[in-house]
Amino acid sequence: MSTKWMKLVLAAALFPLMFGCGQIVQESVAPIDSGKTSMAGYAKPGIVVLPLADYSTGKRPDYSLRRQLKIYEALNYHLAGYGFYVPMEEDVVQALVNMGIIKVVKAPSSVHKRSYQAFKAEIGTGWSDDMQQAIDKVIEANQSLDDGSEKLEVTKIGLEPYHIKEIGRRFGADYVLRGRIVEYEVRQDKTLNPFRQGMLPFFFNTTSQTLFGFPQSEKYDLWHDMAVGGALGAMLGSSANHPFNEPERKTRISGHPRFGSVTTSTSGGYDKAEAYNALFWGGAVAGSAYLASKGGQVNQAVVQISLALQDAHTGAIVWANRVEKVVQPESVWADPSVRKHMDTAVESAVKSLTDDMYKRLASIEREKACLAAAGAGVSGPTASQPPAIIEDMEPASEGAGMEKPEQWGS
Repeated sequence: MSTKWMKLVLAAALFPLMFGCGQIVQESVAPIDSGKTSMAGYAKPGIVVLPLADYSTGKRPDYSLRRQLKIYEALNYHLAGYGFYVPMEEDVVQALVNMGIIKVVKAPSSVHKRSYQAFKAEIGTGWSDDMQQAIDKVIEANQSLDDGSEKLEVTKIGLEPYHIKEIGRRFGADYVLRGRIVEYEVRQDKTLNPFRQGMLPFFFNTTSQTLFGFPQSEKYDLWHDMAVGGALGAMLGSSANHPFNEPERKTRISGHPRFGSVTTSTSGGYDKAEAYNALFWGGAVAGSAYLASKGGQVNQAVVQISLALQDAHTGAIVWANRVEKVVQPESVWADPSVRKHMDTAVESAVKSLTDDMYKRLASIEREKACLAAAGAGVSGPTASQPPAIIEDMEPASEGAGMEKPEQWGS
C-alpha cells in the first residue's frame, strides 16, 4: 500500500474522534413545571413536613440523616408538583429542636477501626450457625459506629395537640404532615427465574431445593448444591471419553482363519478411564456449583412509608395512608446497583402517597368553598366529614385494631 493510501486510511480512522470531544449531559431528575401546579382554582393550604419516625431495621444502605433527606426531598418534589411549597427541612428541624421534641446526636467513633475481614480472621472459624449470626450482628453494629454520622433522635413518641398548633403557628401552615419509615432495607429475593439469577444458579438451586428442601443455613445450601453437582458430574462423566480415554485394542489373527490363534494387544489410554472421568467431571461440576452459589443474588430495595396529615388548628387527622414498594432488577442484564433501586423505591412510594393526599386535600378545599358560599364557612374539616377512602389507589388503609395515626411518632 502506498504512503498516500496509508494517510487516507489513518485520516478516516481518526475522523470519528473529532466528534468525541464534547460532553454528555443526563437529566436524572427533571425540574418541575411551575406553570402546571394549580388546584382547580382553590387556594393552596400551607403544609409543614416533619421528620419521619424511623422504625426501619435490617440491612440499610443509607444512614439515618440520608434516609430522612431522601424521603423529604421526594416529598418536597412531588408536593411542589401540586403547588405546595413546604418549609426547608433544616428550619423545621431547628424549630423542633428548640421545642425539645427532637435532638441531633452524633454516634461516637470506635477506638479500634478494624475491617470486617480482619475481625473475621482474628476470631477464626468453626462457630455454630447461631453464634456466627450473633457475631455478624456485632460487627455490623460496630461498623455503624465507625461511621460517626449524625442522626435524629426522637425524644417523644407522640405529639400533643398544642405541639401541632405551635408548629402550624410558627410556619403559618394549615396542615402538619408526619409519619413513619416502617421499612427501608435491602433483601435477597429467592426467585427461581433463570433470567434474573442466571442459568447455573437457577439449575443448582432448583435441583437441590427439589431434592433437599429449604436449607438450614447458607453453608448447608452450598453443600446441597455441590453434592448435586458432584453426583451429576460423576454419573455423566463415567460414560465420557474425555479427558481420559480407554486403551486402544487391536485384534490380530495368525495362521488359518478358522483354526489360527487370535491375539489382542492394547496401546495408550488408561485402564480405569471410566473412574478417572467420573472423578474429573464430578469435581468440575461440583466446582461449578460452588461458583454458582456465589452468584444469583437478586437484591431487593424495600421501602414502606406511613403518612398522616393533621389539621394544624385542631390537631384532627384529615388523611392517613401507607405504601410499600419493592424494586429489583428485571433481568441479569439490568443495573444491579442497590442505591439506584432504593432511590426508585422512595420516589415511587412518595409519589403514590402524595397523589392520594392531593385528592383528599382537593376534596377538603372544595367542601370549604361550598360551605363558605352557603354562608357556613369552616376553618377545617369537621367530624361529619370522614377521610375519603380511594380504593383504586395503590396504598390502602389498614383495618380495625391498628394504632391510631395521632399516636404516630414525628
